[in-house]
Amino acid sequence: MVSRPDPSTFESGDLIWPKKPGVIVPYSAGYAPHMQQVPTDFYDKQKFEFEKTAYLKQAHADPDFTALEEDQLNRLDFEAFAKRYHGSQALNKESLGSGSIVYVGHVAIIEILDGKPFVIEAISGQGVIRHSYEDWLSSRPGEEVWHGRVTDLSKEQRSEIPAEAKKYVGRPYEFFNLDLNDDAGFYCSKLVWLAIFRKLHFAIDGNSDSKRYFWFSPKQLMNASRVQVLYSPGSYLNH
Repeated sequence: MVSRPDPSTFESGDLIWPKKPGVIVPYSAGYAPHMQQVPTDFYDKQKFEFEKTAYLKQAHADPDFTALEEDQLNRLDFEAFAKRYHGSQALNKESLGSGSIVYVGHVAIIEILDGKPFVIEAISGQGVIRHSYEDWLSSRPGEEVWHGRVTDLSKEQRSEIPAEAKKYVGRPYEFFNLDLNDDAGFYCSKLVWLAIFRKLHFAIDGNSDSKRYFWFSPKQLMNASRVQVLYSPGSYLNH
């Protein structure tokens, strides 16, 4: 039986992390078992290179995009990305062929409206979207769900998180936009970081420098000192 939290316990501003049972998630991410259809939370070499090339082409028109940022991304190949994102487990080029899949994890924001839960999230191929929790579950059959909450805030303050995130519905998904305070495009955990930073004026990971040279992952968000996990089906690491 799939393990999920009771939605009656949700409050606006809560966070949820979905994951298929058995998918390995080391410190930041991991490898998925063989799948016939690869969902949007996974990257292979072809998808990685395609999105990187598209983002670099678009970023050249942005006057704030620096030569250092361009150089960092140009030098980051799929093998280096997977090794660093995967964590401490040893990888080699043979295990990172074109068919390799890296699970990057996912996180979404809860909004309660008229007593019903809605989900705001940044999804590859769709951008920032908002839909009912029921529809969100239907889009992720068989996945377990972790439930967390930002601590040391009132309910009213936490409700500002989805209120801010909703402003960006319709913005594109940009996995390679690594500036966490740039609202031109989002990946999932970046949307959470920016919504909290802009509305509540603190960095959820304790680092207020938004210019990053690597991804802020859903796993790192779950491990943040100000995030309390309220419901867990087991270890997010490898359950």
